[in-house]
Amino acid sequence: MQSPAEKKPGVYTYVSQWPIYSLAWSARHDKPSRLAIGSFIEDYSNKVELVQFNSSTSDFTTDNRLIFDHPYAPTNLMFFPSDAATNPDLIATSGDYLRIWEIHDDRIELKSLLNGNMSSEFNSAITSFDWAEFDTRRVATSSVDTTCTIWDIEREAVDTQLVAHDKEVYDISWGGFNVFASASGDGTVRVFDLRDKERSTIVYENPAQDGSLLRLEWNKHDPRFIATVGVDSNKVVILDIRFPTAPMMELKKHGASVNAVSWSPRMGHQLCSVSDDSRAMIWEVVRTGFGSDGADVEPEMWYGATAQINQVRWSPVELDWIAIAFMNKLQLLKFPRCFALLLLSVTSNKETSLLSDGDDHRRLAGLAFMFSASILLQVLACALYNNWWPMLSALMYVLVPMPCLFFGGGSTQVLFTRESDGWINAAKFLTGASTVGSLAIPIILRHAHMIETSAMWIEFVSFFIFVCTVMCFHRASLEEEW
Repeated sequence: MQSPAEKKPGVYTYVSQWPIYSLAWSARHDKPSRLAIGSFIEDYSNKVELVQFNSSTSDFTTDNRLIFDHPYAPTNLMFFPSDAATNPDLIATSGDYLRIWEIHDDRIELKSLLNGNMSSEFNSAITSFDWAEFDTRRVATSSVDTTCTIWDIEREAVDTQLVAHDKEVYDISWGGFNVFASASGDGTVRVFDLRDKERSTIVYENPAQDGSLLRLEWNKHDPRFIATVGVDSNKVVILDIRFPTAPMMELKKHGASVNAVSWSPRMGHQLCSVSDDSRAMIWEVVRTGFGSDGADVEPEMWYGATAQINQVRWSPVELDWIAIAFMNKLQLLKFPRCFALLLLSVTSNKETSLLSDGDDHRRLAGLAFMFSASILLQVLACALYNNWWPMLSALMYVLVPMPCLFFGGGSTQVLFTRESDGWINAAKFLTGASTVGSLAIPIILRHAHMIETSAMWIEFVSFFIFVCTVMCFHRASLEEEW
């Protein structure tokens, strides 16, 4: 259980009896803070435990009646993917078989065991699965026998089985109705359409030698994008399925192997990745637009744990909560929804974010000095000639940051993105218009003989300093220590 010493603002820890490998959030609105955690014990007998978090008291509660035995360590867990309380309360697990369990108030019962190889007592291990939100009868599984299987859980029968890859299939994810993607030991990400079962599309091939792909997750909110991770790789590869084979970008800031990724539900442009470097990083992926190299892409924030993090899941109901697992600890991390330039600050032992107060104070002081110098020159352009018309340019300085504030969540990165969202295009247009206005107003005033030539040049110098201030702020906001 969580001890008082482990309570920190925004970070809540549950200590399990066993090492944790898999976890899942409940999607039901009547049980939004319920999670399931699966053990990793090197033995046949493993455990799955339901944990309830109370956000008002910041405490976890468990019930021994809601812990059940599981053969081998569960490779994945998922609750019934619907938020309606009228739907059955089910949870699925994978390992040697796909199992569906029914949750009652005082017990958990096995509802069905799905075996696709009825002719043999043996079954190939299931590495992962994904439960379709758009059709809750369908569950897609991936297996070490190179196949992907689509189950109809109402009929408890195989709907479709495909030989998907040349080697083991390690992960699978739905992308829409009849469409799913899989990642394999053969180093490819393939997209399948069940309406044409004879063919698939390879959207990515890992260029690394023996570059098995371990994890894959399709962005459910914006199905243009897929995130995948290679075995023993510190990179998260972001794919745009409109442009197959070439990754849109690679996120390279982890210092060790990435173990899991999770897209933000219902927002789509944010991704959380966890790694053996003990960090959970949150990225503004879709809005960043830095090109395929990804060398300049910095995480919006990151959190440091005390051990290698092996799993992450974003809450499908409460969007400001992320769950991570390491050793025998489940941690819930809460952060502001609009966190364009925020860092998750945790001050306890080794669990701390990288935040250097001295450097930040110097940077803030420098930016404040530059901005003050710009405004001072504006005032001088007026006071030296006893003419206040140049202050019209100062009004434009107020308008310049407004589009980023209202349409970009306070982040200047929205101006450099390749995304063609209508609001983002509006922000770019308004920012450009106000910037041009800052230069045009002094020229027009001088042409109309309303200000002196020297006042106009003072205005230009003031604008140059202001632009430098904005660019320095943008650059600082991308740096990890900012």
